[in-house]
Amino acid sequence: MSTKQLLAEIERGVKALQKAHALVLKAEAAAPKAKATAAKSAKAKTAKATKVPAKKTAKRGMSDEGRAKIAAAQQKRWAKVRRAKKKAAKAALAVSAAK
Repeated sequence: MSTKQLLAEIERGVKALQKAHALVLKAEAAAPKAKATAAKSAKAKTAKATKVPAKKTAKRGMSDEGRAKIAAAQQKRWAKVRRAKKKAAKAALAVSAAK
């Protein structure tokens, strides 16, 4: 196959793809209108048929025991932080006193 024949074959393929692309775009442009109309009518039918109020979700509560456990754990965490801070201050004081 010569170079000219190869290029001609490629051009034919490109033209075929461009035609297919144009057809798909036309079909896509027409389809949303039909789908949107059908969807609107379907929604209207179901909305009229079933007017059920939305259920309210109940708020979740926490027991007093659970709240107390969380508070105790938080106090323990803060105590640990305070101890570490106090220990660091003591160490800094010892270093400055040693000089």
